[in-house]
Amino acid sequence: MNEGNIGLFQAVCLVVLAIINKIFYSSAATIVQRVGTAAWYSTVGSCVISIMFFYIIYRLMLRFPGMNLIQIFDAVLGRFFGKILSMVLCIYCVFYSGSNLREFVDMIKIYNLPKTPPAFIMGSILLVSILVAYFGFKGLGQLCGICLVPVLLGLAVVFSMAYPVYNFNYLKPYLGYGIPRTLWSEFLRSSSYDEFIILFVITDALKDLKEIKKAGIMSIVFSGVIFMFCFLFYLASFGYAFGEENISGIFELSRTIYFNRFIQRVETIFLMTWVIPSMVTTSIAFYICVSIYCKIFNIKNHRPLLVPFAFLVFIAAIIPQNIMELVSVNLVFIREYSMVVNYFIPIFVLVIAVLLKKKGGNQNVQKN
Repeated sequence: MNEGNIGLFQAVCLVVLAIINKIFYSSAATIVQRVGTAAWYSTVGSCVISIMFFYIIYRLMLRFPGMNLIQIFDAVLGRFFGKILSMVLCIYCVFYSGSNLREFVDMIKIYNLPKTPPAFIMGSILLVSILVAYFGFKGLGQLCGICLVPVLLGLAVVFSMAYPVYNFNYLKPYLGYGIPRTLWSEFLRSSSYDEFIILFVITDALKDLKEIKKAGIMSIVFSGVIFMFCFLFYLASFGYAFGEENISGIFELSRTIYFNRFIQRVETIFLMTWVIPSMVTTSIAFYICVSIYCKIFNIKNHRPLLVPFAFLVFIAAIIPQNIMELVSVNLVFIREYSMVVNYFIPIFVLVIAVLLKKKGGNQNVQKN
């Protein structure tokens, strides 16, 4: 399976888009509910913790240079148990893609398309995902390289135009609901950055491990900075009392912009900033689950699998009965407990590799 090559910039854009997409949905309100006014800086702690997990998993990659995560599972645990762990990762990606798709559809129905059938919106997005995945990972990386800058510019415009409603006294008390609660939330919310695992699955798309390390750390840090400013301006606009009630915090912030009767309802422009990362993130997760499945069973051509996996993602998206079930079950697992899959499984494999003194891959590959 030739996935093509992408550069460092495209890899960073891809991971950043996958991470920051959460800010457009219920993530802001959920964080405010958990830690109150400490939301804007608690994300920094989550960022630091996720960097620590990234470095631990990177140590596993250093023991097997030139191999991706799926190959390492097979090399350390054997083909049978290695494929089981790889299938767990694949199933999680299907679950992630379906949940992300459903969250976007529910939000777009609440705010913009209340009468449009959900199946029609899901089908349209999945068609786009199939089209993007058809051209492989290189095309996906190039698309992310194009889309990230307009998304960031859209966020910057919204935050700058909303300055009349900011009241930075809303950031008090600065410790929120207490340091212990904030620290525990920081640890759990480090799962919000676990999309960097993509870099360890698609190792062939980047030049070497050194470039993967750069892309991972830059993506996490850059995403953490974006999250920090988003939560800061969100709290300064609504405060923690009203901030924990909004369904889509950043979209609600865009609706507060009003200068005069000629400059209002700018959320219609911001809608494109919201839709683009949502569709791209769904496409990324969709492609990764197909890629993992192909790597497990040594399938050379991923294109015949696109339609079956699109059907699986659609099934995963329609399972939640309503948005409350989606937020309280699917999204809680993805944004707080997905570290069990994306962090602890590779760390478990690293421990086994160290205990059994297993190494592999091409040891002549540049690792530092």
